[in-house]
Amino acid sequence: MSPLYKRVLVHTGFYLVLFFLIPYIQNHSHIMNDLGTLLLLLLMVNPAAVMILNAEAGLHQGFNIALCLLPALLFALSVFLVFDGNTSAQFYSVAYGVIAIVSNSIGAKYRKKNMRTAK
Repeated sequence: MSPLYKRVLVHTGFYLVLFFLIPYIQNHSHIMNDLGTLLLLLLMVNPAAVMILNAEAGLHQGFNIALCLLPALLFALSVFLVFDGNTSAQFYSVAYGVIAIVSNSIGAKYRKKNMRTAK
């Protein structure tokens, strides 16, 4: 297995937990039945996780558009499967994609900078 393939699998696992499993538990249980938990997840936890994962990928792999599109595509899919097709949540998939592209490019920039200084 190539390092990029392993990284994609790890990112996919994190995104499946964040975008599918936690909202499913929140929507279909009486334990987390409030809107505040969902908003905390959508506005703080998910963007921070997307930013950290993609910045780390940029540092180790360089800029990779596939890793940038992965959170946007998986969240768009989760909107239809978990959030019952609530189209107002599609904004978050675009926002997660933008966050992923920016953080991955910043990580790739620091990677290039560190590679130049190491020579």
